[in-house]
Amino acid sequence: MTDPNLWCIAAYFSLFVIALMQSRSLLWALSALSLWLAAGGLALWLAPGVLSPFSLSILYMPQLYIAPAGMLFLFLRSKSLPDRSHYQTACPPLPALLAQTGTAMTLAHWLIILLAFLSYPEGLTPRILPSLLDLYLLQPVYWLAMQMLLMAVFLLHRKISRQPANVFSIRQIQSALLIVMFSQTVYAFSGLFKPLL
Repeated sequence: MTDPNLWCIAAYFSLFVIALMQSRSLLWALSALSLWLAAGGLALWLAPGVLSPFSLSILYMPQLYIAPAGMLFLFLRSKSLPDRSHYQTACPPLPALLAQTGTAMTLAHWLIILLAFLSYPEGLTPRILPSLLDLYLLQPVYWLAMQMLLMAVFLLHRKISRQPANVFSIRQIQSALLIVMFSQTVYAFSGLFKPLL
């Protein structure tokens, strides 16, 4: 087991399990489980006999079901603070940071796919979309590294602001969205220079 992707998947699952234990959120666990089964069902429908919910290919994509479930967790567990510009998640820092960064990364990814499709309906879309899907589905090293970097930036920002790590603002999510969109766009356009095979 020397594949770095498998190590990153194991680390991501470990972070998720620790976040679940700290937050005691059954909803986050059930929504991630539901999304995992839905992804497995779709894979089973697309490639019967080859893919199933329990195949390594579906387990290889934890960001496909953990990060979107984190959006639901963040939406349901966050309350507005009196200043109305910040929200506080009712949980320890790790689950809050994991949900915040997962939300920013998921929204950025799907926004880039939408913009690529709308901007280039006939031109670069056949080359950019596979690169973006490769990034989202088959690059867990990138996903975990970017999410850890964002978590560190969010934590540093909260330390500088002298606020708890489970406090966030919409502007903070928007800033992360821009950072992630930039990095994912660079990755997608670098795929244009790879040879077609």
